[in-house]
Amino acid sequence: MNTSTPTSAPKRLMLDEKDFFDVLRAQRPSPPATDPQTLDGYLTALIIGPRFIDPRQWIPSFVGEGALMAPEHTTEAKAVQSLVAAYNTISSGLGDTPGTWRPRLVAHGDAAAAPYLWAGGFLLGTKFAPRLWKPVLQGAEGDLIGPIREMADPRVNLDAAAVAKVAKAVVAIRAHFMPRRAKSFR
Repeated sequence: MNTSTPTSAPKRLMLDEKDFFDVLRAQRPSPPATDPQTLDGYLTALIIGPRFIDPRQWIPSFVGEGALMAPEHTTEAKAVQSLVAAYNTISSGLGDTPGTWRPRLVAHGDAAAAPYLWAGGFLLGTKFAPRLWKPVLQGAEGDLIGPIREMADPRVNLDAAAVAKVAKAVVAIRAHFMPRRAKSFR
């Protein structure tokens, strides 16, 4: 019996991170995210949003239309598996340990992390259900998105407390949309 899950898929079925982002950067047209932070924000928005977004809707924008049908050991198939593993890692973290989940913020060389990349990716991910996201984005549901909006400013640097505040906002948005998401599965 095979007990592996997508988040623990054998490495041979996935690309290492550098190769994965090289594949994304080579795509034409350019995908919505080509770096780890933007991708993490984008996928987080898909995961916590008001309705489930079928992966067949968003995966092709990253790895191309034919990648979903690519033979198993091709670069395209490995890119799909890498993308799905990233999605599943975020989803599992938010579902299993929401109190310790944090957005992925990585340093760029010697520079500090650029949180605006994560925020930009997150906002791009809301485009799959703009009407349903609108009340949250505009603050009509309370300012759930405030910490994320604040990190969208390129001049902002986040300390650990600010990152925790963003994570708390993500968890709150997820909880806000959970009843609607549950209905969409019925």
